[in-house]
Amino acid sequence: MHEQQEQHITLTQAAKIAPGRPSTNCMWRWCRRGVIARSGERIKLEHIRIGGKLFTTPVWVHEFGRRLAEADAQYFDRHDDPANECTPLPEARSAQRRSRGSHPTSSPEEIERELEEAGL
Repeated sequence: MHEQQEQHITLTQAAKIAPGRPSTNCMWRWCRRGVIARSGERIKLEHIRIGGKLFTTPVWVHEFGRRLAEADAQYFDRHDDPANECTPLPEARSAQRRSRGSHPTSSPEEIERELEEAGL
C-alpha cells in the first residue's frame, strides 16, 4: 500500500507561511547553516534537495521553530539566576535625596560614589 507523503513546498512558499514572514534567503540560510540557539546548539530547518532546488514541508517549518524555542528555553532555565535581576535603590538613599532637596541629576562624582557603595 502506498503511504501518503507530506507535501513538499519551495522555500518561497515556506517563507510565506513561516511566522514573521522571513525572506526566501533567510529560509535558505536556515536550511544550510541553521540558527545557533542560546544554548550554542545549531538548529537547521529540515529540507530535501531535488536538482538545484531546496524543498521543505509546513511540518518541518513548525518543527524547526519548536526545536529552536526548546533549545532556547533549556538555556534560559539553566541560567535563570535571581542574582542577575535589577534591584531598586535602598529606601534610605532615596529618602536622603528627598530630604536634601537634590536635583534628580547628580554630579559625576556623586554617581561614582553611589556606584562604589553599591559594589558596581
